[in-house]
Amino acid sequence: MSVELDSSAKQQAAEVDGRLRGDLRQARRDFLVALEPVRASVYRYCRSLTPNVWDAEDLLQETLAKALADASQRHEPITNTQAWLIRIATNTWLDSLRRSGRTTPADWTDASIDLPEDAPVDPLVNLAVEEALRHLLLALPPRERACVVLKDVFSYPLAEIAGILDTTTGAVKSALHRGRVALQAAQAGNRPAITGLEGPEAARPTPHGAVLRQLADAFAAYDIDAMVRLFLSTGRTDVVGNVSETGHEQIRTGSMSHTFGPDAAELYRPSIHWFDGEEVILLWERPKNAPDSPEVVADVLRIQCVEGEPLIAALNWYFFCPELIAEVAGGLGLPFKTNGVSYF
Repeated sequence: MSVELDSSAKQQAAEVDGRLRGDLRQARRDFLVALEPVRASVYRYCRSLTPNVWDAEDLLQETLAKALADASQRHEPITNTQAWLIRIATNTWLDSLRRSGRTTPADWTDASIDLPEDAPVDPLVNLAVEEALRHLLLALPPRERACVVLKDVFSYPLAEIAGILDTTTGAVKSALHRGRVALQAAQAGNRPAITGLEGPEAARPTPHGAVLRQLADAFAAYDIDAMVRLFLSTGRTDVVGNVSETGHEQIRTGSMSHTFGPDAAELYRPSIHWFDGEEVILLWERPKNAPDSPEVVADVLRIQCVEGEPLIAALNWYFFCPELIAEVAGGLGLPFKTNGVSYF
């Protein structure tokens, strides 16, 4: 009898767990969809702070996760969604820099700067190439960078910038002045050196080229067993922002079967490209019931391997990261499609 009760209790717990996870996923999906109108602007802000698309997407995802937690326990209403998310992104970014020793907890100065509230002289106005703008911004210390982006790119009022950065208007004016002077010097050919490990020249983890090619070959052959064998037994896949899988069985029955299994509605073809300092796989998609229709890039995949171990430790699918897909595929001059932010 006790065994039957235990079994019944386990079944009931499993059913409750299933319903709870379903409710949580639906709530998260509704939250992400509600934020779609401002998501691209927040990604653009994250991209202005970080040296590459991968770090920008990581910062965006961490921001969204923290925002969901914050929204669930707030008493006061959120009156400006974009400013709220940018504040979370800024604090998340500065915290990561502090943890890595690339900035100090308090490096604001509140010097008296005669800076008008509106009609600022924009030192970036003559920059025709967005990559040049990003490179110059990366040369600035973190708080100057945030102030210049918020004021001269996003046109936030000084008082609102001070609120986002938890400082005074005077400190924002001072940081903005220093940042603009530095950018003007950079435009004149005296670009300051990029400090710390943030610049485009900073070392990035490079996937093992042979493993990446083996994975692409397995994709092309629709050989799920070969795909799974390329992972460590504790390997992980992340459909970024949606679901994660750990271990061979979860990977096999999850993302691999959903993408390459017989029930998939689309056909996929991999190609390997160099982007932002490393090789990645792009997945080209076309409907299975229309094999002659034009292919478009629908996903970007990036792997990480353990040093000295020719197996995949982690694989990221960026299928539900529309801004990243647009930047990578668009930057390569390839046709692409985006897929929303969630399939739950």
